Amino acid sequence: MTTEPEPPVRPTVHRTGAPLLPPVIAYAALTIAALVVPAAMSGEPPWTSDAHLLGFFRDHAAAAHASAFFTFGAALPFAVATAVATSRLRTLGLDVPGRMIALIGGAIASALLSLSGLATFALTQPHVADSPPVVRGLYGLSFAAGGPGFVAFSGLFLAGVSIAALVGGVLPRWLGWAGLTIAVVCEVASLSVAFTDLEVLLPVGRFGGLLWLVAIGALLPSTRRELRERRGITRAGDER
Repeated sequence: MTTEPEPPVRPTVHRTGAPLLPPVIAYAALTIAALVVPAAMSGEPPWTSDAHLLGFFRDHAAAAHASAFFTFGAALPFAVATAVATSRLRTLGLDVPGRMIALIGGAIASALLSLSGLATFALTQPHVADSPPVVRGLYGLSFAAGGPGFVAFSGLFLAGVSIAALVGGVLPRWLGWAGLTIAVVCEVASLSVAFTDLEVLLPVGRFGGLLWLVAIGALLPSTRRELRERRGITRAGDER
């Protein structure tokens, strides 16, 4: 009588996925640098008039170049953070419409932020600042892409992640509702394209979203195992 050999025991594999906090921190640092460094280099606050705008790009090309560099640079870790966050939602079993909304919104927001940086970079090229119509046009494109454009689609990213997280219970409920609230502010702020008085909401949406992204970078579980451990549930043979 023969006995069949027992099948080999599969080792437990713990899939941790890509880290979320490093790209989030990089995005936050570059976003802040895009404001602080040019102001420090030029010794002036942000332009407040059309004449000041023309003078800034004519007299402070290096500061404008720094703004373009950091703005364009911030788009890259934002894209990475979008990919990692939406991938985590799928790993956690939340392959829902909110995840796709977040992925699409984050990808477009990143593209618009990079366009804003590139438009500013174009303003730093030789003799461009000598033409007021060109300066106004390129700056208008930079502001539209990095202001209402970015805020509108980053709001979709916030809303998508927040809704999925609330449905699956993978984030504290207060953080999910905070994300939805900031997302609503972002969408209202994007209406500044038609109603300029709403431009005051653009920084609220952008920097509120930045703080929220840092929070989920620290709190969004990377695996189902981690989520169960946070809930105080353990299972033998957990693989992910």
